[in-house]
Amino acid sequence: MTTTEMLKEWAIAWLTLCAGLSAAATGHNHVNRVCSTWGREHFKTFDGYVYQFPGLCEYNLVSECHSSYQAFSVHLKREMIDGNPTISYIKVTANDLSFRLSRTSVTANDETNVTLPYHQGGVKVEKSQVYTKLESKLGFTVMWNDEDAVMVEIDDDFANRICGLCGDFSGSPLYNEFIENGREISPIEFGNKQRVQLPNDECEDPHEEEEELVKAVNVTESCKKFRSNCEDLFLTDSWSPCTKLLDPDAFIQACTQDICSCSNSSDDFCVCSTLSEYSRQCSHAGGEPPNWRRPQFCDKKCPYNMVFEESGSPCMDTCTHQETSSMCEEHKIDGCFCPPGTVFDDISMTGCIFKSDCQCKRDKIYNSGEMFKQGLEICKCNEGKWSCENLLTTAQCSVEEGSHVTTFDGKSYTFHGDCSYTLVNVKSQVDSSPAFRIIAQLGPCAHLQYDTCLKTLKFLLNNDRNNILVFTADGKVEQNMQPVTLPYQSGDINIFKVSSFHIMLQTSFGLQIQIQHTPVMQVYISLEKNYKGNTRGLCGDFNNILCDDMRTSQGIVEGTALSFVNSWKTYSGCKDVDIRLDDPCSFNTDNGMYAKEWCPALKNANNTFTECHSVVDPEAFYKRCLYSTCSCEKTEACLCAVFSAYARACAAKGVFLKNWGGNECATYTTCPETQVFGFIHQRCHLTCRSLSSNQQSCSSDFLPLDGCSCTEGFYLNEDNICVPIEKCSCFHNGAYIQAGKSVTIKDEHCVCTEGQLLCHLWKAQISECPSPKTFFNCTNATNEELDLQCARSCLNVESFDCDKECESGCQCPSGLLDDGRGFCVKQSDCPCQHNGYIYDPGQQISNQCNKCTCKSGIWDCTRKRCPQTCVIYGSGHYNTFDQHTYGFQGFCSYVATKNNCGNKTPENSFAVITENVPCGSTGTTCSKNVRIHLGGTEIKLTKGKYEVEKIGNDSITHKVRTIGLYLVIESDIGLSVLWDRKTTVRILLDPQHNDQVCGLCGNFDGDGQNDFNTQSQMIVGNTLEFANSWKVYSTCPDVKVNVDPCDAEQKRYHWSKMMCSIITGETFSQCHNKVDPQIFFDNCVKDSCACDTGGDCECFCSAVAAYAQACNKAGVCVAWRTPDICPVFCDYYNSEGDCKWHYKPCHPPYYKTCLYPEGIWNNILPPLEGCYPNCPEDKPIFDEENQECDNHRNPYHNIYYHYNNNRDSHPIYYPI
Repeated sequence: MTTTEMLKEWAIAWLTLCAGLSAAATGHNHVNRVCSTWGREHFKTFDGYVYQFPGLCEYNLVSECHSSYQAFSVHLKREMIDGNPTISYIKVTANDLSFRLSRTSVTANDETNVTLPYHQGGVKVEKSQVYTKLESKLGFTVMWNDEDAVMVEIDDDFANRICGLCGDFSGSPLYNEFIENGREISPIEFGNKQRVQLPNDECEDPHEEEEELVKAVNVTESCKKFRSNCEDLFLTDSWSPCTKLLDPDAFIQACTQDICSCSNSSDDFCVCSTLSEYSRQCSHAGGEPPNWRRPQFCDKKCPYNMVFEESGSPCMDTCTHQETSSMCEEHKIDGCFCPPGTVFDDISMTGCIFKSDCQCKRDKIYNSGEMFKQGLEICKCNEGKWSCENLLTTAQCSVEEGSHVTTFDGKSYTFHGDCSYTLVNVKSQVDSSPAFRIIAQLGPCAHLQYDTCLKTLKFLLNNDRNNILVFTADGKVEQNMQPVTLPYQSGDINIFKVSSFHIMLQTSFGLQIQIQHTPVMQVYISLEKNYKGNTRGLCGDFNNILCDDMRTSQGIVEGTALSFVNSWKTYSGCKDVDIRLDDPCSFNTDNGMYAKEWCPALKNANNTFTECHSVVDPEAFYKRCLYSTCSCEKTEACLCAVFSAYARACAAKGVFLKNWGGNECATYTTCPETQVFGFIHQRCHLTCRSLSSNQQSCSSDFLPLDGCSCTEGFYLNEDNICVPIEKCSCFHNGAYIQAGKSVTIKDEHCVCTEGQLLCHLWKAQISECPSPKTFFNCTNATNEELDLQCARSCLNVESFDCDKECESGCQCPSGLLDDGRGFCVKQSDCPCQHNGYIYDPGQQISNQCNKCTCKSGIWDCTRKRCPQTCVIYGSGHYNTFDQHTYGFQGFCSYVATKNNCGNKTPENSFAVITENVPCGSTGTTCSKNVRIHLGGTEIKLTKGKYEVEKIGNDSITHKVRTIGLYLVIESDIGLSVLWDRKTTVRILLDPQHNDQVCGLCGNFDGDGQNDFNTQSQMIVGNTLEFANSWKVYSTCPDVKVNVDPCDAEQKRYHWSKMMCSIITGETFSQCHNKVDPQIFFDNCVKDSCACDTGGDCECFCSAVAAYAQACNKAGVCVAWRTPDICPVFCDYYNSEGDCKWHYKPCHPPYYKTCLYPEGIWNNILPPLEGCYPNCPEDKPIFDEENQECDNHRNPYHNIYYHYNNNRDSHPIYYPI
């Protein structure tokens, strides 16, 4: 009998084989989602039917074929090599991507070969020692051993939606693949129908049987003699863990046929291929196949000192990722693995080593025990992880570009002030350190709306108002209104010029101030750590807790910079700062173009700043550069100010940049055209600004100085041009008024004449005041009476800025304070302010988990540690437990948080792992898939659904239920996870986990500055380095750059800004004082740009919902959804004639149900939007089991939580 005839006879015989390869139910059994082909053209369908098809053309193995759009397809072609069939190539399509896998290369979209591992558009292609693996977020995985065997695994969502050689995944082995119009068809006929028609393809299909199919025996008589040989291989005790789960008969028959058809009986291929497949199927069924290979029988060789195992975890622990296997969700497979007790050395690539021999990698490779030092941090390598000590003894607060503040604890915020503000207030300490204040005067620079400048810096020692040091924006230093010549030394203070750009103030009591006046004024304040917890003001409280830095002068923590900075005005007469949410680049297109041309230099590769990227992330500085340059009238000055700020931040980390200014920021080495350089200049009034001074008397008894100045009779104006006196501008309140121009100052009309403002009243002053206030007239006031302008108010009891220009008006008499409502009260009767509202003395409010009571104008608050939330949403937006916000667009699985960190061994271990899926074609990603490990239980959240799987013995009590739009997982160990079934994940931790967790959500110790702690336990400054370190699988490639989708999709940028303006507009105006909308607006724009291939509204709606939920948490309920904007149709859940389910924008998470008849639960969850039952008064309790309103509690003693795993279903509860 010829081989072809035997194949035809076997094809008929296999129709009678029991098709079901059903395995015993186990927790890890997924054999019914696996289709495979192997050896001599054997196939197993998803439904368990085994057949043989010898076609050598290109065939459809599996594809989606019952919808108008084909999401994916897998084709393959075999060829004969040395008489054995081998896979020639595999073609895979996934949406718009196509791949061709061959033994020697992988190509994508018909282009050149790609480098593995490869990630793009939700598809991952990687290669191990045994397999080439392609995995798609669409829900299918292809694995090929580069020889004869291919496996495809698909999600249950594809049931009855596919076709091809793998069958239809209907659950029935024969229907509808091998039954056609009531007629059984042969495997060859079935296989030929899956032929892919290619242009000019001359391949011939196998010959189909013409006669009626007859019932045949299992194998031909001529091959029966080989069956016993195969039975001896399969039916041994060593295979019993598999034979108990998976009937081996089909594989024994395949083995028999393989041996029978082999021309060379000594060829391993004749036996090994089917044995290998049965071993793989056993692993799919949850079994443990034996290590059946021998050196002389089907042996497999491994590189390094790795060993081949029939069933092992593909998640191999390495020196850089030592806990990968503990978080693995991959199925066990055959392959090369490290021996037990070892990890793979992915640093020096020496093979499998003991963990104690692992090295560390930074700028080079370090052996265990070696030290690495960078800046003021020294680290020691210990078994692949770093143990670091920070030698920094000071902390820094800065005011940069006139509107950007960074506190001692690292919190950054922006505001446009027009007053004097307390930056730092330190009271006298026990160790005799003096009290001091540092005050900054901010105000508009010129004529642009956003152009805010730091005008002066005041330093007050021991509250001595008669001895105030003032530093001005033009580099001058004054003491009590008199100029100070540098260097200056007095007592504990030393002031000197570091360069022509910088002035330094140093003290003997642990304070240092650096004042930069060129190109714009910027200030850097450093304090030694003995001041920790003893500072107040805009620079925060210096306690290494980021979330409480916005503590007002009345002692309560605000949610936004708006209320916070207003409380630290030193003069209560200044207007409060208004919130500014518009993009300054949208008002000045020329500045915007300039900024977008030059600011990218901060983050571009291969330039002056590149060497610092690894220690200081340039992203925040890049955003500031765009903002400041667009805001500034002097664009070059503001651009260079940000460059300078970044260079200074790099120097603080030990990286010293040179030549960073380039052509844009080059300093002049020669004098300007109108000035002359000289060595003997003794003129007193050298500038137009000096003419504006109220004190015109000065002497020329100082030593001659060299430098550039104007000739006699000319004065240097603000543009560094020498002009005659009649063309001198005037200087007032930090701004210049051109010669001959007028300005209104406190109801006076003033004209600039020869550098001085000549003023006269143009509006009658009101001199009558409501009792008990009295009118204060600056014109008739004595020096002593001028102190009245410093009269304190209840809302700013520490106001003392007496050197501010006097302003006439109504004031409270001495001994009384303005209460903020227009009345005068004693300090003991003062109200308090919070979030823009005023509270009477004795009133109590909640501030997170703390209670605050108003006492004499100061909030007296409890100081309990509160639960904190980490939020991950949209296109990779993160806000850690310690309120550190950043963006990271990864495409792998990442550890969001876990409590098994470093050497910590928690009693109840947990982990939350997020996996990103693509949004559109821009390469951006969204967090949509989540895995939650609670001891020995894993909860998987994906595609709007969830599933629970037991992976160990230890158990943590938990509940899974639907609350509104959210799926909520609660545990009894202080961990809760909220998932909106789309792109948002919220992780809530109780205070018991303080400083006990690690991952992308930070360490929850309150200090946001140390959140970027890598998996190897080193604190880094670069976002990508930090986030890449927390990938679950070391084989996943690192993200090289964060993509801005609006740069890739410019046409969507303006549409996105228009849509997202709902966040900064009137709809959410009541929330703006409590939750800063700017970061949410920016993220909304990015996400809306990213979703460019459908799902536009979903990305936009999820981004707006993220801000709405933040407002809910802050106590502001915003009903922002409309029939036109992101509607939620709760009526879908109502039966005909019923109106029970209604949408609520911020419903309490607990309401009266049979399980919670009082509507109370001990866990703390924020209000959540969604669909809720509205029960009538006569039936106030909702019956979870029957989904009906009831008037009494059902007699449940114990409740087992279960939910229909369907996103359109509501929770179901079963009594047990």
